[in-house]
Amino acid sequence: MSISVRHRLLAMLVLGLVARGGLACTDRSTMDDDVGEQNPSGGDDAGDQPLTPGSMYSPCEASPECAPQEFCVFPQDESGYCTSACNAPSDPSNCDLPPGSQDLTCFDIGLDDGRWACALECASAPCPRGMRCEAVATADGDRLICF
Repeated sequence: MSISVRHRLLAMLVLGLVARGGLACTDRSTMDDDVGEQNPSGGDDAGDQPLTPGSMYSPCEASPECAPQEFCVFPQDESGYCTSACNAPSDPSNCDLPPGSQDLTCFDIGLDDGRWACALECASAPCPRGMRCEAVATADGDRLICF
């Protein structure tokens, strides 16, 4: 792949994370919008997205819907999920367990204080039913995250 094509692809994946007023949103890649429809590992149990308002990974449009969780994380102009900050950027031990076989991870959403949010990674397991897998680029590299 040529360098200019690679730079254009990386530019398309650049993630604009904003955390203002308790909201966090991202730009998402349009390169692979159907990732959420795929089951990358074949037989993993996806589980179901929690629907109880305020529970971790439940659907949201804005952070006030997420109490007692800290914020709503969402791709720009789309719905997202409720979450809180990880103990540390690589320590999701305080995050709720995934509803399925997803990998629990911490995700840099660009908070001013440097905290990262609890997230479900969908690189090796499907997202819970009700969520979708989105390709995003962050300062720590390209990621596949359930929204």
